[in-house]
Amino acid sequence: MDLRQLRYFITIVQEMSYSKAAKSLHISQPSLSNAIMKLEKEVDLQLLQRNTRGIELTEAGALFYTRSQDLLRRFHNMQVELEEMKQVGSGNISIGSIESFKFWFPKIIRTFKNDHPAIRLKVREILGEEQVIDSLNQYQVHFTITNQPINFAEITSAPLYKEKFKLLVHKDDDLNEKDSVTIQDLEEKELIISASGFQTRDDIIEAFRNEKVIPNICYEIERLETACSLVDEGLGIAILPESYIESAATGNTAIIEIHSMFLQRTVYMAYLTDRYLPASVCSLMNEIESFFKNKQ
Repeated sequence: MDLRQLRYFITIVQEMSYSKAAKSLHISQPSLSNAIMKLEKEVDLQLLQRNTRGIELTEAGALFYTRSQDLLRRFHNMQVELEEMKQVGSGNISIGSIESFKFWFPKIIRTFKNDHPAIRLKVREILGEEQVIDSLNQYQVHFTITNQPINFAEITSAPLYKEKFKLLVHKDDDLNEKDSVTIQDLEEKELIISASGFQTRDDIIEAFRNEKVIPNICYEIERLETACSLVDEGLGIAILPESYIESAATGNTAIIEIHSMFLQRTVYMAYLTDRYLPASVCSLMNEIESFFKNKQ
């Protein structure tokens, strides 16, 4: 059994057709069929079965497919790690980020780039727990900044900082007459909130639940930037992280403190526990951790 056979098998399952798989792999269909027959002979189990509906996985085939995908992913990741070992002092650093990342990361990166001028940085916004886990497992990023509490043995989540949530309202909203509000004051207000699957939404909904208030959700968004635009037009209120809201307010909006012990979040730096990380990546991660330790 070799990696080529695993790729052939995975492609057939994904295409559910020998002819389509052969075309995708740029080999003849008879060669592909022979390779799978040889593979089944080696494992001494039937992995695929043909019927009137086409191709189906056997129970053994389903297990073999899952394990084959994992083996190929691990092999690819090992190749990435070995290549990164060659790039001493150069190469790319890929970082996953949340929206508020842009307000503090530039303060860190200036010094880092002076010490590592040959390093290229790739930053991609990764929102939602599933995206965070997938981007790490697929080696799409070296580490990610996230407000998701990731509870997986394979992933280390190091807390960076805690922050409060604050309220953003239009300047003409009657709440702007107050220096601070409670969650009870927001019960009838049209709330703009992150869509399902985002930790910010979960944090806010949980705070309302703890305060025994039912939120009046009128808009669900994916980006905090959209929430700010809606508030700017007087279409509702938004509860946003402190690090984001301080830089997002405009002349048409106002920031108000919310008195609630439940409205806060933790931001983490998450990375694969067992992944080899180049010295430059470790250096940047240390600088990020030091930045927030010095602010405490």
